[in-house]
Amino acid sequence: MVMKALDINKYLESSLNKLIISKDGEILGMTNALKNMVNEKGQPTHISEIFDDLLYKKIQIVLESNQHLQTIVRESLIGNLIISDGRNAPCCVICKSDSKKVIITVNLYEQQESWSQIFENAFFTCNTPSAIMNEWGFFVSVNDAFQNKYHFPSNSNSIHLKTFLEGFQLDGNFCIADYFLRAKNEAFSQTKVVHRLLGETTYYNLIMQLDPETEMFILRVVDITEQEQLLDLLARSDQLSTTGEIAASIAHEVRNPMTTLQGFLQLLEHEVIGNAQKYVKVIQEEVKHMNSILDEMLSLSKPVVDEVTIFSLSVLVEEVLLLLRPKALLDQINLVNQMLVTEPVLIKANPKRIKQVLVNLLKNAMEALEPEGTLGVQVCESTDNIVNICISDTGIGMSEDMLEKIFLPFTSGKEGGTGLGLPFVKKMITEYGGTISVMSEEGKGSVFQLSFPRIDSSLLEIKS
Repeated sequence: MVMKALDINKYLESSLNKLIISKDGEILGMTNALKNMVNEKGQPTHISEIFDDLLYKKIQIVLESNQHLQTIVRESLIGNLIISDGRNAPCCVICKSDSKKVIITVNLYEQQESWSQIFENAFFTCNTPSAIMNEWGFFVSVNDAFQNKYHFPSNSNSIHLKTFLEGFQLDGNFCIADYFLRAKNEAFSQTKVVHRLLGETTYYNLIMQLDPETEMFILRVVDITEQEQLLDLLARSDQLSTTGEIAASIAHEVRNPMTTLQGFLQLLEHEVIGNAQKYVKVIQEEVKHMNSILDEMLSLSKPVVDEVTIFSLSVLVEEVLLLLRPKALLDQINLVNQMLVTEPVLIKANPKRIKQVLVNLLKNAMEALEPEGTLGVQVCESTDNIVNICISDTGIGMSEDMLEKIFLPFTSGKEGGTGLGLPFVKKMITEYGGTISVMSEEGKGSVFQLSFPRIDSSLLEIKS
């Protein structure tokens, strides 16, 4: 029987022990890996030269029984391969047959054990928390990363996936049975879960795959928090951009009639007497309030580039507190101020804008307080030349849902609030290289922390 070399070689992979034979057992070709093991006295021409008698007879039976089959037939056969030094190497062979030829794959047990050890080592040392589970959903084994992250007991085969998932927030439609079924019938099955601890939210993708050889399920827990945060940041940036466009449009349409209204109110103020003067003043105050809302909306879309200078943050905080102390006394609020810094505390920003940010946050805190409540303002230093301002209150606090969207435009927990104050605050702080974070609990109060890069005063002296 004659076959072209191309017809044979396309079935051979040099990294595996394979050979192609005719239905009579004649060797038509073999991979280099197998050739190097059996080629002691030249190229063997028949399978009887490379397999022991028992395995050769088993292969003969397969060849005779499949003489007329056109489709591929798979059989696993156990015996010995006769290698170059005369030794017998235990192996199993897999035959794939069609009408003209048979492809035999030789799996040496020594190689299988070596590969198994490699796979086992790769599993246990993998940085991704991974676990092996049986078809009933019980853990069979976990790797080191899984063990360290979730503190699994060494004997984990009595723990079910349902128990493990109790620490996560799942989608309302999640079903464990469907999850395993998809992994079995499709390439893989995955679901996104959320874990919340001490105000910190982490997102994971649980990926389940079936290993067809062992019929075990492999579970991988992939941290996708950074991806979710980036997606959220993109969504918020898009929303702020849209808000800026709306603000510019509103300013264009509303500013002209507002200016006209203010002019006529000033003229009318001198023409009316009695109670009418009071009414005019009320209207003027409301117009001013409407203008301030427009200013806040416009500030969301305009970059701040004016009057950036180096100034003392602690001095600015004292100025703001001096302005708000009378209101704190009037509302019976305890105002506590702590300066835990070494002077001077210098930052680079627009002092008017930072002053506006502080007034906004302090007023919000006061409005959340009942009489005899406490408003704390603390200025302190941290590592890496960062200065922090902590504004805390013992007010009503905020829910987790409100915390997640507190910096989004038009989101307000106050009756009649515009929902533009905190987006403005975040935008200002970010533009000056700072950060803002918030912690809150309903019924116990809130803490806002502002962080700014501190300017080294010694560098200013050198420059001057």
